[in-house]
Amino acid sequence: MTSRWLTLLETHIEKGILGLAVLCLGAMLWMYLINSPNKVPYGGKEQGPGDLMTAIKSDADGLEARLRNADVPDPEKIKKYSDQLKDQHNAGIFARAPEDAAPPLPKSLPLASSLGHKIEVPGLKESDTPANSIVLVTPLKPSQPKLLTGRSLALPKQTVVTGLSDEAEEIAEDDEEVEATEVAWVSIAAYFNKKAQYTEMIKAGYAPYRSKAYVVGLDVQRQEMLSSGEFSDWKDVQPGKAMPKVELADPQFDDETGELLNKDDIRQTFGAIKLAQTQLMQPDFYDVDDGDFWEIPAIAGYEQDEEAEEEEPEEEAPAVAGRGVGRSMGPRVTPGPRPSPRGGTRSGPSIGGRGGRGGGPTMPGGRGGASAGGRGVSYPGAGAGGQSDAQKKREARKQIRADLKEAKILYSKKEFTTARDLASRIIVNEFASAGDKRNAEQLVSRAEKAIEREMERLGGGAYAGGRGRGSGGRDLAETVKNPETREPAVWFHDDSVEAGKTYRYRMRVRLWNRYVGRLRDVKDPEYAKKPVVVGEWSYPSEPVTVTPSTYFFFSGARPPETASVDVWKWRQGLWLRERFDVKVGDVIGGVENVKTGGYDEEGDEEKADVDFTTGAVVLDMRFDEPVAERIQGKDEVFSYRDKTSTVMVYLDPADGQVKEKVLMFDRRDPKKKELEDEEI
Repeated sequence: MTSRWLTLLETHIEKGILGLAVLCLGAMLWMYLINSPNKVPYGGKEQGPGDLMTAIKSDADGLEARLRNADVPDPEKIKKYSDQLKDQHNAGIFARAPEDAAPPLPKSLPLASSLGHKIEVPGLKESDTPANSIVLVTPLKPSQPKLLTGRSLALPKQTVVTGLSDEAEEIAEDDEEVEATEVAWVSIAAYFNKKAQYTEMIKAGYAPYRSKAYVVGLDVQRQEMLSSGEFSDWKDVQPGKAMPKVELADPQFDDETGELLNKDDIRQTFGAIKLAQTQLMQPDFYDVDDGDFWEIPAIAGYEQDEEAEEEEPEEEAPAVAGRGVGRSMGPRVTPGPRPSPRGGTRSGPSIGGRGGRGGGPTMPGGRGGASAGGRGVSYPGAGAGGQSDAQKKREARKQIRADLKEAKILYSKKEFTTARDLASRIIVNEFASAGDKRNAEQLVSRAEKAIEREMERLGGGAYAGGRGRGSGGRDLAETVKNPETREPAVWFHDDSVEAGKTYRYRMRVRLWNRYVGRLRDVKDPEYAKKPVVVGEWSYPSEPVTVTPSTYFFFSGARPPETASVDVWKWRQGLWLRERFDVKVGDVIGGVENVKTGGYDEEGDEEKADVDFTTGAVVLDMRFDEPVAERIQGKDEVFSYRDKTSTVMVYLDPADGQVKEKVLMFDRRDPKKKELEDEEI
């Protein structure tokens, strides 16, 4: 079958080719002979190539003839435009314009040429973004947080970003009177890259003037270390009074038209957030009266300088003997007023009070030093006549006791410098008994520590820029930034922590939604309904253990079942110590009535019930237990030797772990030595 068709094709293929050639020839004859030449319409009729050229030449000759024979008006009959304008103005406003008057002047004359380029201010004009195209950008994650913990006697007063609502203003007015309370706290700080956030917004199609990030606040979560050594699940940290309160206005829309109904409220809220950016990113800490003073956690550029932290040896003030002569034991300090969290100031308590006696130095608030030999400073000496040695000694002792009592009264009134100077003269007085000197030395030590705390609270700055260590007050326009990258810092104060527990934190930034209320611009209508956009979580911080309110150390053992424990309790900025005897099963500590380090208005030492309870439970007591003592040799080489000591096993309530204390090691514990130096 196939060969038959091939044979038929070979037989007739020449005829087909010949037919196609005939058709092509016929088409060429029609196009170039029968239907030639082509004609085009001109002058109202179809004309071929020859006729078309003749018609065009005829029209051109006619136009040339008309131009040559046209009448040209006399140039002198047309006044200059400037002369016409002058005549029109000289004629007055009521003059009738002539028929040949010049046309009226245009409202604006066009430039003869363009000078320079068009002036444009970036960000003032909305970009040509298609409607319903914007997708909200998630705020970037902050850097890994750094932590700082402490325990302070602070004024828990909340800072309020005013101007957002009547409720916020009422809080700011009514919450004025607060009392100093003990606060355990952790501050969490990181850097937030605003430049990178701006770039991400531009990439997403944000208008340039809507691409600046404004921080509304921070979300913080923490994990607690469990008794197993692992961390718990992440839990939200509820902002306390240490964090500013912000009232946000939610957008409200018309159900039919989609129009934003509370546009003024949204605008007012955004304006308040813009003005309070520094306070929202870097909230001030509480006013601190005593204890640990706040400073910036160790973020990049603000790490603690180990060399600066090393204390220089104190120079002992020389003892000055003699009658009516004061002794200076501290520098003259003139701190300014204490800044408040809102940028104002309020006065701190006077350190100097009524001034130093016998020429002693005066701290702020004093009236200056009294002259030497004033009341209560001149003690009877060996040269006084008419008195026996016994009489002179009795009168001197009587005056010493009166001065010691007055020094305690001055201390109770926070006139620390005057109290210190008065007690210092008792120490060097030849008639003072050993008990009087011991009491005077104790008072001098307390007064010097109080002066040091006041100097740090009033005059110490945590960093350049005016933020005080005590109150945290500063110029709200100043923002802490990374010294190298210029990224602004953000931080959060957590005052809900428990003493002795170990935590780690993470944080994220909440930014103001620059497209809130703009339904026609966003891709999803839900984007325009939320005023805040929540960012990504940072990496977890390193763990930190909250400063405890109590410490205890093994101080002695009495076999077969009793041990002595020294417990230190932090109370209103001072460390108080009490000793307890414990057995297996006992809870270490308890309530004791002890001296608190203060004096009443009569000069008597104040006593109060203080709770020394640690919560630690004694589980076991092992006497003469073998332990390995580490001995430091040359070139930082350590060796060990076997010794015996008493070991106490206890349950730590902070983390639920079972721990041990060794009597030999606790006696040399550096923290114990530090507390002994600070106790009253």
